Amino acid sequence: MEFSPSLKETMKVPQKYLIFGANGLIGRAVGKQLEGKYEWFGTYHRKKGPGLINVDITSVDSLKEIFDEVKPDCVINCANLAGGVDFCERHPDLAEKFHLEANISIGKLCEKHDSKMVLISTDYVFDGKDAPYQEDNKPNPLNIYGRLKLEAEKWLVNNVSKHIIVRTTNVFGWDPNTVTPNYMMNLYRTIQDNKQFRAPSFLWGNPTYVGDLASAIIELGSIEMNGVFHAVGSSFINRYDWAIKACKIAGWDESLVIEMIDVPENMVPRPLRSNLDTKKFRSLCKTELSDVDNGIKAFLKETKNSNS
Repeated sequence: MEFSPSLKETMKVPQKYLIFGANGLIGRAVGKQLEGKYEWFGTYHRKKGPGLINVDITSVDSLKEIFDEVKPDCVINCANLAGGVDFCERHPDLAEKFHLEANISIGKLCEKHDSKMVLISTDYVFDGKDAPYQEDNKPNPLNIYGRLKLEAEKWLVNNVSKHIIVRTTNVFGWDPNTVTPNYMMNLYRTIQDNKQFRAPSFLWGNPTYVGDLASAIIELGSIEMNGVFHAVGSSFINRYDWAIKACKIAGWDESLVIEMIDVPENMVPRPLRSNLDTKKFRSLCKTELSDVDNGIKAFLKETKNSNS
């Protein structure tokens, strides 16, 4: 895949951002990097955050109100349903309202206000049987979450003049107030409690440090082109080895990490070997996507700063 336009020629930095889900892991990281540089507004729904605006993205009236008030140049939808893939499988109607219908409503308002829309999507649009995946490889989602994200992607491409789709996976970072902790937060809390941590060696992917992803999202929101981009960490590793590596780097008791070899019978289907190719992103953008070692070190630095 050839992709080498000049970065300078393709840049047009938005001056006003609107972040949906600005109190979540990704949204908060994006807001932190925008702070002091650009004007930005962030929203929350149930979990309040300082300076954030209450918006229900499943309500068209609520969305119209925030668009009319902010008039954003760039809209980044970082909102996610607590419980992720499993919750979506159990609540398909709510998942459709949140991951498809809400993105359609946001997209229509972006088109009306001439705003650029950045959609955070997922590796779950693929089945994991033919990795690594480039952006134009044929998708085949195995679960409701992946299917809805793919449908939102397709709608966006066909209906919004200015759009960016960022596919990512295994996003982690320091998020002490979350009700749905990411993988590293789960590991950290479990080890700190001196309990066993079950880590599946059958699940492979690209651990993605949230600070890198936030930088990638902002940079992609500044390019004057449309498209799908893969933005993930540079390592391809299974979750057991990832947990052991974190313990070695942090000095934690790795004997507490228990390897899960077999796929549970009741697990919601998902790609078991998901590896996203970032060549397209790296050919255009300056943001460096850390390997798992450096991502873990950045996470540990955050925990130290938060606890000091």
